[in-house]
Amino acid sequence: MAVTPLSNRSPFGTVVGRRPTTLSARAAERLAAGPLDALTLMRDVCQVDRLQPDAAERMALALLTSHEEFVQLPSGHWALRDQPEPLSTSSSGPSATVLSDAPNGLSDVSFAVVDVETTGTRSSGGDRVTEIAIARVHGGQIVEVYSQLVNPERLIPAHITALTQITWDMVKDQPPFRQVAEQVTSRLAGHVFTAHNASFDWRFVSDELARGGMRLAGPRLCTVRLARLLLPQLARRSLDHVTRYFGIDVGARHRAGGDAEATARVLLRLIRIAEEEGLSSWPLLEARLASPMRRRGRTASDRRRRAFPLPAIEDHIA
Repeated sequence: MAVTPLSNRSPFGTVVGRRPTTLSARAAERLAAGPLDALTLMRDVCQVDRLQPDAAERMALALLTSHEEFVQLPSGHWALRDQPEPLSTSSSGPSATVLSDAPNGLSDVSFAVVDVETTGTRSSGGDRVTEIAIARVHGGQIVEVYSQLVNPERLIPAHITALTQITWDMVKDQPPFRQVAEQVTSRLAGHVFTAHNASFDWRFVSDELARGGMRLAGPRLCTVRLARLLLPQLARRSLDHVTRYFGIDVGARHRAGGDAEATARVLLRLIRIAEEEGLSSWPLLEARLASPMRRRGRTASDRRRRAFPLPAIEDHIA
């Protein structure tokens, strides 16, 4: 597989490189793009999505203070030595890392919306990918959808086939993941890894790549968490519930292509809402998502939005 050296990687988005063997090496790799707060850094380095801010601070102190190449800035962010102090939002809002090469607006960000179908839920317990799809979103539209069946090199349980309709006969002559890894990583590189329940898809893709000595790094966006932030009026944020709320048709539910395209359409609608609420750039949105979420009361805007969801918009697929 062709590997992009981490020192020459794209300035913003997912990167793929040789998997570091220590946590400190992973931290150095992640901080090479610029300073980060402890929560964002430790979630990525330790692959723990539900980490709490105080626990992240303790972990960062324990891991990084014994290594001279790391320094904690006055803002509380961690950086490699000689890196500049990050900018932040207003003093009343959450601190946000602003990379000098980060896109200015959400419409400038390129998202790789990923969905995987698998033989089960435990990537570390032997379950494997049976299908992967990546829908790229940029400039307010879907510009590409890639979908590929994958030979998991193990049998597919009957209850999984009942859910996904993917049978062993469908995948037995398909390439194993290692043979499509380059196609996958080329579509992820330089884009924000996005998924509905992103930790699940990230974990499976990461573990498949790790079998070949590769590692993903970079920003992630979970549309479940984004919907929780922007659609507090919804009782549930499953893909079925959110697509039904927006009136989005899922062409093939529990198939990677159908779910990835549906999630991409959900993302476009959520981006519009985020921009309406003043979260008009990636650093602002990332900072808000990294902050502890407090349940807020419904506003008049929320009530109108619940009664009258945003109208459907035309999607363009190249």
